[in-house]
Amino acid sequence: MVHATVIACLDEQSLKSLADKEMQYMLQRIPPAFADAVADQQVSGSMSVTTTQPCQIHWQLQLPAADLAEAHALLQADPAKQIMLAAQGYQVPETTDNQADFSLDAASLQPLHRDTLQTAPLGKLRASVELMYAMLTQARADAVSTPKPWTGADQQALKQTCQQRYHADDMTQACDCYALGLAQKYSYRQVRYNHYLLTNPYAFATGNGAAYKQLDKALQATCGLQTLK
Repeated sequence: MVHATVIACLDEQSLKSLADKEMQYMLQRIPPAFADAVADQQVSGSMSVTTTQPCQIHWQLQLPAADLAEAHALLQADPAKQIMLAAQGYQVPETTDNQADFSLDAASLQPLHRDTLQTAPLGKLRASVELMYAMLTQARADAVSTPKPWTGADQQALKQTCQQRYHADDMTQACDCYALGLAQKYSYRQVRYNHYLLTNPYAFATGNGAAYKQLDKALQATCGLQTLK
């Protein structure tokens, strides 16, 4: 049984499943600008087996060059933040091609705990990508531009969020009013970013999303919405 489990580590289907699990882990943990890059097919990842020892895996993650350039520009514009992050051991990925080797537990087919720590290659890679897309999510939430027209799916998704967060005498009319008000100033992705930032007090403490928060409150009053308790 032990031999069979180890062999499973080398199976192509097992490697694909492992890559999917790692991507799902990142999607659940990393701020939403990352999910949009994945949805736009700008991010890809693959697993392969190294030859150094049984169940040692090579993870290769491709990131979009435009996102890297934007993240580095944000850091260069804030040298103090760059120094602080570097002192704490955090850094933005340097290249589009990012790699990490790690070992699997043969029974669970999960990365060993020691390899998920921030001092290990896999942990460092996870942390650096999370930092990068946290910065991009915050910056893009506040970006001033002509918002792209919302699709029907965007409008429906926002209305569902509205119904989950608020109460009104006429929910359909109130959520229509709320969605229309947001769409006049923000793209749907920016709304998602700002909703994410609303759950992160530190982001608002640094000023990110302040304008959105003000508009959100104004629309709640105008459209007759009350926050669910």
